[in-house]
Amino acid sequence: SYYRGVAIGLIKKGNIDSALYHLNIIGDEVTIETSLEDIFNKNYYTAKCYDHLEANKSAEYYYLKAIDIMDSAEFSNVSIYLNLAEFYQRIHNYAGSNKYLKRYYEIELGRLGQEAMTAAENENKIDTLEATLTTMTNNEKKLESDIRLLIVLISVFGLGFLVSLFLNFRSRNRA
Repeated sequence: SYYRGVAIGLIKKGNIDSALYHLNIIGDEVTIETSLEDIFNKNYYTAKCYDHLEANKSAEYYYLKAIDIMDSAEFSNVSIYLNLAEFYQRIHNYAGSNKYLKRYYEIELGRLGQEAMTAAENENKIDTLEATLTTMTNNEKKLESDIRLLIVLISVFGLGFLVSLFLNFRSRNRA
């Protein structure tokens, strides 16, 4: 949404109070103008603002609220797990940090594994296509050879036909 974009720009510039103002404009309920992902982003970026301000209780509250929204929806932004893990590490909550680092890496390793499987499947498809192209090239060469043979046979039969016509015509003219 527009306000989220403005807020992100303000966060990058370090204008945290203005960013929080724009984030608060975004509603907390799903409407025609506000999606569940907008509400997630509102909470996520609000958490990042409070994290930047070192308002630890508020930051933690909004991180966890955003994660609850994301876990109940069909979209994913795994960087929130990494942000929350780093936040917990800064406030010396190492158990929390490990928990969210583990979630982050489980998802990322799963994604990388899926990408590796897709790459292997694509490699197999390329190998199959190369084999098919080789077969087609061989078939094309065989077809060219067969066409040349056919042309030679047609030429020989055509020449034989002409010779037989010539001999037949010549024998009629003598008789």
